[in-house]
Amino acid sequence: MSLGIKADHRIMDSTENVVEQTGSGSVADSDKDRSSTSARQGRWWMPLATVCMALLPFAILETSLRFFDPQPINDLAVDPYVDLQLLQPLFQLDTFSNEWKIPAHRMNFFRPAAFPANKNEATKRIFILGGSTVQGRPFSTETAFPIWMEMRLRAAFPETDFEVVNVGGISYASYRVSKLVSEVLKHEPDAIVLYTGHNEFLEDREYGALLNAGRIQTWLTSMASNIRMVSWLQERFSTTTTPTAKMPTEVDARLDHVGGLEKYHRDPKWKDRVEEHFETVFLAMVHQIKNAKIPLWVCVPTCDLVNTPPFKVELSNELSLKQRKEWQTLWKIANDNQLPAQQRLIACDHCLSIDPLDAGAQYIAGRLLYEQGRIMAATEHLSSAKDHDVCPLRATTAIEQAVVRIATQQNIPIIRTPNLFDQRDANGNRIPDGIADPEFFVDHLHPSIRGHQILGKAVADSMIQKDLFAELPRPQDALLLERRSEALTQQQLATLSEAYYGRGKQRLEGLRRWAAGRTGQTPEVNKD
Repeated sequence: MSLGIKADHRIMDSTENVVEQTGSGSVADSDKDRSSTSARQGRWWMPLATVCMALLPFAILETSLRFFDPQPINDLAVDPYVDLQLLQPLFQLDTFSNEWKIPAHRMNFFRPAAFPANKNEATKRIFILGGSTVQGRPFSTETAFPIWMEMRLRAAFPETDFEVVNVGGISYASYRVSKLVSEVLKHEPDAIVLYTGHNEFLEDREYGALLNAGRIQTWLTSMASNIRMVSWLQERFSTTTTPTAKMPTEVDARLDHVGGLEKYHRDPKWKDRVEEHFETVFLAMVHQIKNAKIPLWVCVPTCDLVNTPPFKVELSNELSLKQRKEWQTLWKIANDNQLPAQQRLIACDHCLSIDPLDAGAQYIAGRLLYEQGRIMAATEHLSSAKDHDVCPLRATTAIEQAVVRIATQQNIPIIRTPNLFDQRDANGNRIPDGIADPEFFVDHLHPSIRGHQILGKAVADSMIQKDLFAELPRPQDALLLERRSEALTQQQLATLSEAYYGRGKQRLEGLRRWAAGRTGQTPEVNKD
């Protein structure tokens, strides 16, 4: 028994020794693991340091080039799509008056504008850039929204000198406006306003290989152009500096030529590339202005959807002869205003089932729905009619959305012009219905004088609310502000003669003929 007990004790002692040894081994291993993990965590920065050391020479070179050999201001917003080198500065210095002026030879596209070469410290200088809407067509700068904006600001701050410079160019697209941005940034602006997007499809330009390039490749090209090392190497070693398309010195719109409408054909790839081009250029302009630390306001372009049918309609080339004949039969029904609206709507639906991009059927359906008060459906069809117009003379939905998206992302104040012009429904009731009121347009996109007044007031009020002039005493008496504003408005209108309005009506007729592709042709006799 004693031997057994002793043996059991020996076994227990042996087991305890094993347990102790195993336990001590686990502790040691654990300490070793913690030490290894700590070492690895302590060395996490080594790969990052290696990358930073490798990039350091490039960073030093980039910084040195930007400091000692900066990129010219005109090249800061390089357009990856077209060559803009032929575009000349708009303003020239008049040494006699010591003013920057738009010269006489640019008056085919601009109206007279000038400002002192030496800016007074108390002066607030604001540049408004864009196309013919900014200029005030079919009238002129005397009734364009920049002048009403100036009147409003003067009413709010009567002791301040405001220089509101109208830089609206007829048929000027965003890529031409971008050159004007680079120029006016040299002239000490206190703020800049952009209203652009309607003229993107006017000029011929070939995108070549860029048609096959995706958004990412285009974005990378644009980003690379802003790296000083890249532009410096291009300046010295590039064998060619000619991008895809070289733009002429001044606008050469298709519709400026006889038969210009015939140059427009259904080309979805080209349309998509134009919209991407706009977005790239608009973003570059916003960045350039923000980098210069200049306050910026952007206006969403708006147009008439209700009374403006598509300027050109083409059916798909892929339709069979049978489908075309069926479409023609349905099209006659859709156009027959003697038939019930519902029958015409059904015909439009059938037309669109044959060709969903039929802008004509989209427009007729939209008008019929609008007259029935079915606004949501009407808006969809009317917008599609605009977007699928083979001759797009109005900013497409993609362009409008790009303006809103970029301005929102960049925290830029937005003037939502379509909302400003939406004050009545289809029956004339003072109820916004989601579609800009036709009464605020004189044609497919140019606002009436009343429309310009509404827009100018909205821009000025936004500037006041955003404390653009924080150093000036903010107007406290709203009633007094309205009285002053109305008085200045009436003074401005009193300076205009009957001849001014007469010339505006003549230009309006010319604009309508131009938009219809009848430039240089004898007017058709009105047979009604």
